[in-house]
Amino acid sequence: MISSIFLPLAFAVCQVSSSPIHQRRALSQNDIIGLQLAGYLENLELSLYTGGCEGFTDVEWIAAGFPSTFQQDICAIAEQQQNQTSFIASSLESNGISAPQACSYNLSYDSPTSFVLLANQITSISLGFYLGSLNDFSPALQTVAASILSVEARHDAIVRNGMGASPFPTNLDVPLSSVWAYSLAQKYISSCPQQLPIDLLPPLGFNGMSAPTEAGQALYLAIVHANATDPSYQQVLTTGQGQGTAQLPEGLGGVVYAALTASSGDLTFHELTTTGTLAGPAQLVLS
Repeated sequence: MISSIFLPLAFAVCQVSSSPIHQRRALSQNDIIGLQLAGYLENLELSLYTGGCEGFTDVEWIAAGFPSTFQQDICAIAEQQQNQTSFIASSLESNGISAPQACSYNLSYDSPTSFVLLANQITSISLGFYLGSLNDFSPALQTVAASILSVEARHDAIVRNGMGASPFPTNLDVPLSSVWAYSLAQKYISSCPQQLPIDLLPPLGFNGMSAPTEAGQALYLAIVHANATDPSYQQVLTTGQGQGTAQLPEGLGGVVYAALTASSGDLTFHELTTTGTLAGPAQLVLS
């Protein structure tokens, strides 16, 4: 758990089983968009875990303090990501819908340790997407999405356990809307052959970048975490153009998400993540 801290903000505000049996299903528009985003995120994870599997030797993993079987686990995750990606692509293509193609990725790691830190961040996004999107799928696909979700959770637990963190840091995981998951993934994309029909939000960062904001506008940091069904809202104290600070509530742990909003607390999670976000979200791995 982490005690109360202040965060420097930077923001720009603009107004499954391994071999599933495939069956052709009539897809709704929500199914199509959900599967396209699922494929988009699975492509990202496939590139990540394939790189982790092939990029380091067993000796390097052990020298970095990981269990002797950890490279084998990472390679097994890569194989399962390939199977999930193929299944999602087949589900779309059997209905005459093109599956998302792999993008060029910005995956910054140079050691086993930096790899697992990145893997925890990216896998948490995919896990949150499946959790937050279950009700958007038609009943026939809800079970498929839930089965992928449970495997994603196991992947994340293996990664976190290997890095010495708790494999279950919170009682609940944080769901993500499609808009939030798609926006979060952009941090790891260099270029892509196509964009999905999902809104992209301006970025929110904690790295001191500056960007224009509307003078006199009251801003708040909405924090979505596993300890509450609705977001926590903290006022942003502006310190310069496009910059400010906000205080995190006490007692947070695991992975949380923060977004810039003009609301002081009257938005539900659904409202915040669909229409109420001015910039963000940003991901914070606290434990």
